[in-house]
Amino acid sequence: MNKHHLFSKALLCSVALAGASLLPSCVSPKEVLYIQDVSDNSRERIKANYQTTIQKDDQLYIAVSSKQPELTAPFAMSEIGATNSNSNNNNKPKGYLVDAQGYIVLPVIGKIKAAGKTCSQLATDIAATLKNNDYIRDASVNVQIMNFKFSVLGEVKSPGTYTIEGQRLTILEAISRAGDLNIDGNRDVTLIRETNGTRQIASIDLRSKNLFTSPYYYIQQNDIIYVTPSERKVNTRSDAAQWYGWGLSGLGVTLAVIALCL
Repeated sequence: MNKHHLFSKALLCSVALAGASLLPSCVSPKEVLYIQDVSDNSRERIKANYQTTIQKDDQLYIAVSSKQPELTAPFAMSEIGATNSNSNNNNKPKGYLVDAQGYIVLPVIGKIKAAGKTCSQLATDIAATLKNNDYIRDASVNVQIMNFKFSVLGEVKSPGTYTIEGQRLTILEAISRAGDLNIDGNRDVTLIRETNGTRQIASIDLRSKNLFTSPYYYIQQNDIIYVTPSERKVNTRSDAAQWYGWGLSGLGVTLAVIALCL
């Protein structure tokens, strides 16, 4: 075997070693599959309490109805409210804004506490106030959150902030809105929630059926879901791994040179 052939062989080996060092490791199903600890035909009791609570800075749609429509006219006018300056949104109602103290201001009634209540609780309180003050004895009230939004960051197909209609959304549905987790996304996701002046940070294992009984299974407005990259992705993309690969390549070249000198 001549020295030129020996050098070529050593160089090819060094390149192969460097490339192999940069390849990601194999991914096992247990790392990526959702809800793994359930058997066929298993049944889980559905948690009924999923109603979200109203928070500061929420925008509320409030509709008041009665057998005497003329009594609800002040509320109908206020439902439209001030419009956005953008001409494309001139017909979009802004709703009732919950202020920094947690109150909204309604026609006839005035200030009423909204933060910390569910939409149904606030609707009941408004109807009771109207009836007890002889404003509208047969008042029927509907309250909805207009700006229910959440954010998904990190290892998902389409990270961003999403706005939905309604109040019932699970964490799995929220992730699906963002295009699902990438193969390199951790199945232990982080959820950040702010309520009543406190910030909660929770880890949620999407591989476990305990997800269904978690207080974070149902999304609250303004929740942030963060999907961190898996350790294998961090390792294979890190500078240390790249320098390790180039180091092996350099070692191969060095061995080839030594072989030539022999």
